[in-house]
Amino acid sequence: MGNILLRTMLSLNEKKLYLAKALDIPFLAFIVLFFSETTYYLLVLQTGIVEYFHSNLAQIWMIPIGGILGISLVFSLKNRYNMVLIALIAQSILMFLYPHFDGLALFLLGLLSGLVAPFMIYQIKSLHQVLATLGLSYISGTFGILIAPENRGFVAVILSITALVAFLFIKETKRKEDTKTLSNGMFFKIFTWLVLDSVLFETLSRSSITIWKNENFVYIIVISHIVGLVLAFVTYKKRYSDVLIISLFVLSYIFFVFKLQYPLAIVYPVVISYYNVVILNKFMKLPFEWLILATFSLWTSAGIGLFISLQI
Repeated sequence: MGNILLRTMLSLNEKKLYLAKALDIPFLAFIVLFFSETTYYLLVLQTGIVEYFHSNLAQIWMIPIGGILGISLVFSLKNRYNMVLIALIAQSILMFLYPHFDGLALFLLGLLSGLVAPFMIYQIKSLHQVLATLGLSYISGTFGILIAPENRGFVAVILSITALVAFLFIKETKRKEDTKTLSNGMFFKIFTWLVLDSVLFETLSRSSITIWKNENFVYIIVISHIVGLVLAFVTYKKRYSDVLIISLFVLSYIFFVFKLQYPLAIVYPVVISYYNVVILNKFMKLPFEWLILATFSLWTSAGIGLFISLQI
């Protein structure tokens, strides 16, 4: 009888601990913040503004310049928490102008994103936050991308204000500085994946066989993203994960070349979800200085990908 009572009490305590973690406001607030900013980047910076300006590099080149400068400035800023708060406030204000931005506004958007990105990745506490964030972002982004770029103003405002409010409830992570770094080989792999993704994504956005803005593929893409996240969670530590990623990219490019939309809509979202989990798992363990370098690679690869896609 005593053993049964003891097991019951232990079980209740475990449930209480689980519930307390599930209701951890800062933990949940960070997921909301990460989701809002990730979706904002996808629907506003990466596709919304770029498509609204018809991928004209002469007009949008100020965004990557601002992003690179923003990442560089993080080195010299001591109070990063206040810096991000100011950046999110400024972002929310600027979104009321969407999509009518001049060169200065585009530069500021890039600058603000560059300031926020390293801080946000540094705050990741667990892979579960990554999975929840990417899942919500990919689902919202898949449906949101159906909205014409010029009509995404309300989306931009809602996402920015949501990120700002969520930020007010998070606690700044002050973890011990890790000594882990990325090997040259791993850094090259990550940069290669980012460029491959950027080129194909940007090319598909302007292609007649695009899968993103076709309502027939919405649910296929959503399910494929979820499959990719689950697959990554199960196998991201396996030695063959790198080979699997590059193999899925090769398949995606083959399906694109042969204009096979359905197979492309299945495989490409899987590899997007998979490699982003692997990358963020690597990034969240880096010292802040290395994380800034890693974030710099994100912006650089995106710029290279856009440039290459415009030449195809």
